[in-house]
Amino acid sequence: MKHIDKATRFANYIIDMLIVYMLFIIFTLFENDYGLYYFVFNGIMFSYYFLFEVTTSQTIGKIITKTEVVRKDGSKASFIKILIRSISRLIPVDWLSYMFGNDIGMHDLFSNTVLKKKK
Repeated sequence: MKHIDKATRFANYIIDMLIVYMLFIIFTLFENDYGLYYFVFNGIMFSYYFLFEVTTSQTIGKIITKTEVVRKDGSKASFIKILIRSISRLIPVDWLSYMFGNDIGMHDLFSNTVLKKKK
């Protein structure tokens, strides 16, 4: 299975992170406890990726770029694989792993998933 190019992955990342940051701003609008911001941001990011990918195999960024998350054999990724994938995204250097490294990110490597074009 051919991997998705880095430009598409970057577009997914930018779109999804804009949404995560907008949600973060909304959730913290009336909260002044800066110590909680790290946990709130990571909670929103985990929830966003997990809920979208476990239900539709796509995030909003992936819907726009017509890509989806699947297992390496092309079948639908399981609940556990998406859970592992979403937890792996919390590693601070995860986004660097596919921008400057391999064609797959750490979250793909740890969960045995790939990104493919949606038919």
